[in-house]
Amino acid sequence: MEFTPEQKVLNDLFGNDITYIIPEYQRPYSWDCIGKSDKNSQVNVMWQDLIEFYESKDPNIYFMGSMVVIGDGTKREFEVVDGQQRLTTLTILLTSIKCFLQEIKANENIQSENKNEFLNFIRASADNVDKLIFNEKRSGLFSSAEKKVKIARLEGFNYDNVLKTVIECTDISSIELKDATSEQVIVSQRYFNNRQYFIEQLKDKFLDKNKILTNEKAEDLANFFDFLKNKVTVIQIRAPRFEVAYQIFEILNNRGLPLSNKDLFRNFLISEFSTLKQKNKQKYEAIIPNEKWRLLDANYDLDAEFISRYVESKRGGKQQYSAFNDLEKEIYKKDFKETLTQSKIELFYEDIEKNLAIYTRIVNLDFEPKNIKNRIAFLTKSGNSSYILNLLMALFRNTTDEIKQLTFLKSFEKYIIHILLGPAKRFKSSTIYDAIKLLNGNKFDEALKIFELSTEEVQKLCYNLDGPIEDNDTAKLLIARYFWANENQVDADVISLTLDYDKATLEHIIPQNPSPESNWTRDFSKDFRKKFTYKLGNMTLLTQSRNSAAKNYDFDKKKLIYNQTKLKLTSDLANISKIDEKYIQEKHTSILHLLIKDLGIGIYR
Repeated sequence: MEFTPEQKVLNDLFGNDITYIIPEYQRPYSWDCIGKSDKNSQVNVMWQDLIEFYESKDPNIYFMGSMVVIGDGTKREFEVVDGQQRLTTLTILLTSIKCFLQEIKANENIQSENKNEFLNFIRASADNVDKLIFNEKRSGLFSSAEKKVKIARLEGFNYDNVLKTVIECTDISSIELKDATSEQVIVSQRYFNNRQYFIEQLKDKFLDKNKILTNEKAEDLANFFDFLKNKVTVIQIRAPRFEVAYQIFEILNNRGLPLSNKDLFRNFLISEFSTLKQKNKQKYEAIIPNEKWRLLDANYDLDAEFISRYVESKRGGKQQYSAFNDLEKEIYKKDFKETLTQSKIELFYEDIEKNLAIYTRIVNLDFEPKNIKNRIAFLTKSGNSSYILNLLMALFRNTTDEIKQLTFLKSFEKYIIHILLGPAKRFKSSTIYDAIKLLNGNKFDEALKIFELSTEEVQKLCYNLDGPIEDNDTAKLLIARYFWANENQVDADVISLTLDYDKATLEHIIPQNPSPESNWTRDFSKDFRKKFTYKLGNMTLLTQSRNSAAKNYDFDKKKLIYNQTKLKLTSDLANISKIDEKYIQEKHTSILHLLIKDLGIGIYR
């Protein structure tokens, strides 16, 4: 056999004398805890999923995914081909538990009457963490500890030293960054940011309101650590050489796991219909099993993503192992019962077709009311797309009333914008799943309340819309939202334009770094540029190529590029003779007021 797949709990994954080498060809560590979408908050999502599963007391394992390593089994050192982000983050999480305990010990934030007992608990817990992070090497009478995860670098920056410093619970100031590039500094800070994020979450979860480690909280922490060691699982695929490992990596990432879910689903449907036909050939003579599958695959967007979204929108929770496994064991076997007129598989097939039609409409924005279509376009581009698709499927499956649908979408939009613009509140998958469960239970009003903002939060949302928005992804999304808001306000016409969001890029009309000789520095004061450069009134959309062409040119030259687009928001700029502070200010006010109107917020002045 060319490769060996094996299910491993963390206690085995980080077993005795095991070493993982992250080779020099791997990209630098990239998982973040700083953002509010699924592309820059992988650490947040990982923590939320882990803690939610732990708190649910689910007796099953928690599956974290797969990793591909090179190793022939004769020695316990493996080269990591796929899975280094997960492996590194798990190491940082385990480290954070130790650092958290050390901080508690140093500050003596422990229950005073059991001080010695708590100190022993902290010491033993830290030692148990070290056993997962370090291998003990003995030489005669002496022993030393070596990291189980090592980062190889033949040249350039020493990220292995950064990881070592993180594991030692010391500060980033102890690393020499004077000669590091800006990317190397950012990556280095990422390790420490993620460790601090985990420490803050541990404090929030395992200290009482007075920031004290009590008996009850200490026991909870011990149980959580035991959960991490013995229930968090990874499928480790071990290959004997690089060519085999890389082939597996390509299959998993390009077509393997997602496609296999679809293949398994196809085989399952055909098999169930074939079995049904064999049991009663006369009654089910008209059924052609292959044709049942073909109709689904031909008429709808039946991709691997649908299977995951169907499972999570039905369960109101994250899939436990794989989408197909949950679909078969948790939904088909438990939720569907044979009736006097229909078999179990026929009822299941009808439900699949109903949900697949909804999913296909959502991903293709196939909605007649523009007011609904454009809000879905905004939501599906706002980050955390899988969770949002889950929620939208639950909404449209359980609510056919367009007024109710629109009310829910508007409320959810405000909630998402509040998160994107707010400094503290983050996207939580648990909130989405709570709403899904309520929708599935026909509790529309209760689901709606989950996303309702208080008067103070609405006021803050409007204030943030009026202020500078320096995150380009968020700013681009809100400018697109303004385009869609304009569409919502006008009646249907013979010709309509569709915004290709993925091809659009954000353009700052007044450049972020204008040259001293440009009209931008002559016609706009320094204070105005400081105040308005990152406001919505100074922004529009272009394609990538035209955005690059516009650069930091004077307005007269930018107008020629703006005139090449059919997007009215941008082409209108080409029709004005001169741009000044008043124009930008009025443009900003116009954008702000239309967004507030379209969101249904009437309290901001």
